[in-house]
Amino acid sequence: MTNPAPSRVVVLSDFAKIRGGASKLAVLQAWLLARQGIPVTFFCGDDGGQMPTGVELISMGGQSLLDQGGLSAAASGLWNHRVKKRLATWIKKNDCPGTIYHVHGYHQTLSPSLLCPLKPVRSRAVMHAHDYFLSCPNGAFFDFRQQNTCPRVAMSASCILHNCDKRSYGQKIWRVSRQALQNRTRRKLLPDVTTLLIHPGMEHRLFPDGTPGPVVAIANPSEPLLPDPVPCHQNSEFLYVGDLHEYKGVFLLAEAARRAGVKMRFVGSGLDLAELKAGFPEHQFDGWQDRAGLEHAMAKARMLVAPTLGPEPFGLAPVEALLCGVPVLASDSLLISRDICAQKMGESFAAGDRDALAAALVGLSSDDDRIAQMASNARTGAGLISLSPQAWCDALLTLYRDILGNLNATPGAEHVRAQVAT
Repeated sequence: MTNPAPSRVVVLSDFAKIRGGASKLAVLQAWLLARQGIPVTFFCGDDGGQMPTGVELISMGGQSLLDQGGLSAAASGLWNHRVKKRLATWIKKNDCPGTIYHVHGYHQTLSPSLLCPLKPVRSRAVMHAHDYFLSCPNGAFFDFRQQNTCPRVAMSASCILHNCDKRSYGQKIWRVSRQALQNRTRRKLLPDVTTLLIHPGMEHRLFPDGTPGPVVAIANPSEPLLPDPVPCHQNSEFLYVGDLHEYKGVFLLAEAARRAGVKMRFVGSGLDLAELKAGFPEHQFDGWQDRAGLEHAMAKARMLVAPTLGPEPFGLAPVEALLCGVPVLASDSLLISRDICAQKMGESFAAGDRDALAAALVGLSSDDDRIAQMASNARTGAGLISLSPQAWCDALLTLYRDILGNLNATPGAEHVRAQVAT
């Protein structure tokens, strides 16, 4: 017998207005579920956004931590009592046995207090790990001071005493305090809550001592920017798309391209855009681009380069390139780089190794046959590391059905309306 579909999905997200990958997926999920006739409640920390018919919007009207004053951000970022009370009230009034709670993010506007009201419904809750914030205070397992992957155990004495924050050690201590609150609250949810990874390679960093509950990996959704494959072996331009921040490896890439004698096109904005433009005038800097601008840049690309320095689990730009038949040169710290290499859709280099990156650019700039073969592989293999939006939605629904089915099959499982203290 087919497991039941959820009667409602509650999407919990810092933002209903798209401000990054997690909020983009949260909004996409709400639209896709509503289109299939599944009622959705979108609980967000900002002032909301446009939602389709069938989506109930609950907005806390807050601001991201960076947009708030220092004291306000410090207090609400650690523990937002308004959020806790509002969600607890909604659950007490509306929860039913077929409701699924899907948490996309709570580190910007909602705070770890969001987790408390979920305790009575934890067996029907999903924690979506878009990054490493479930374990690491700065969310990246990256030392922003030394510009390399952090080898320390999260929240160990070595971690707490080391200043890895991109702003200050005071900010690091605040992040440690928030992590301690989060960890204490999450322990009350485990092992019942399901953790959803965007790449299976995240698991050993998030849970070095073993998984505390059900863990599932579902690849992020993406779509090709262009209707037809790019004849990339005929192009000469290497492309970077994304944030222009040092930890993304953009200075490393600009210098390696200079040494290799190849031209880079940088598409994106960020704190380091002005410094990059001043230091590397031979490269092209397009700034932030809409979809039309991205399509134009992709159509001219020979190869996309993803030089990230830290252990990022997924990159939308590399996947979009592969779907357009454009091969990818990625640092080995990008988790999907191993999948790209396994399918021979591109190549990788050691993260932070400027000479290795320069040598790779030299070879790939002149080897049209190798580019053409990787491009051909990309056209057939890109779907193995990403899902179409509808396939992604279907995978989520399968997960929800499994959760609800397991509850139905478990004697004494929680099926009563949650009684949550406000």
